[in-house]
Amino acid sequence: MSDWIETWRALRASRPVGEDQVATAPLVHAGVETSLSLAVSASGDLHLLAPVQGPPTRSLPQDYNGLRLRERRLGDQVCLDLCSPAAHERMFATLCSELADAILTDGRDPWAAAIVIVQRWQTAWRPVRQPMSRSAQIGAIGELLMLQTLWLPALGPDAVHYWSGPDRERHDFVTPRLHMEVKATTRSRHEHEISRVDQLRTPEDRRLMLASVQLEESAMGVVSVASLADQLVEALRADPAALDGFLLRLSGLDWSEEMRRSPDLVRCHLRDAQIFEVDDDFPRLPADFVLPDGVLAIRYTISLANLPYLDVADVRRDIRRAAQLG
Repeated sequence: MSDWIETWRALRASRPVGEDQVATAPLVHAGVETSLSLAVSASGDLHLLAPVQGPPTRSLPQDYNGLRLRERRLGDQVCLDLCSPAAHERMFATLCSELADAILTDGRDPWAAAIVIVQRWQTAWRPVRQPMSRSAQIGAIGELLMLQTLWLPALGPDAVHYWSGPDRERHDFVTPRLHMEVKATTRSRHEHEISRVDQLRTPEDRRLMLASVQLEESAMGVVSVASLADQLVEALRADPAALDGFLLRLSGLDWSEEMRRSPDLVRCHLRDAQIFEVDDDFPRLPADFVLPDGVLAIRYTISLANLPYLDVADVRRDIRRAAQLG
């Protein structure tokens, strides 16, 4: 990294005059010249440029203390452009080293890796966010458990791309043929609050399952968002694209690494988990129910006691079939 700093300093001595121009030099990684470049702009800012196939498919992190992630065109080549003020050169060199390792050594997609890494670095230096609420953690634990025990065994790393809970969709897992809603509770019975009129409905010709997860809070509990995140990261490590997708979605749940050390981290034991078919016998509002004029929202509680539940092996098989047919 000290060589990179010297390269930036040498480029700064001959930096271009044009506002949109940059002076570049190939990035040397592990003693080998690569397709990535170090650059300095007319303002003296430092850049790491990485060739990409096109624009990012997700929103880029907001600028913070001069650290910026952009798209830049160098001639006919579209590049990822990570930029920092020169005053932060040593810290920026460390960040760039992590990104270079992700792209060149691990084979991760440049945009996805850059977004995850920049967000993590920004989190480290921003004021601590508000703790993730207890109810949000309970809900996240339920979703992560289903990802780990049902969807990942059924689909492998591709399962991450069907996890839609962090995207605030109606249901937590969505394929073209099958949806799954996950409800987690610390009650002693399979009872859950439904917060949307349409939460137990699906578009035509789609099947809906409801996963009911019962948790018991305990200071000695072995299940938490932190423990499940670690286990899923390890399971996805061999697939860089799936790993980046998982980390982006986890961030979308408002999870932050500060929660690991927080007294507000919820720890649980898993008491029970059952999967139910949402069919004509399932307790829910009628399909033609509409809110009366002037009523803006409704919440109601359902009990799943005495309902037949599905076999886990059959559910995994159905998930696999639904994804293949989609």
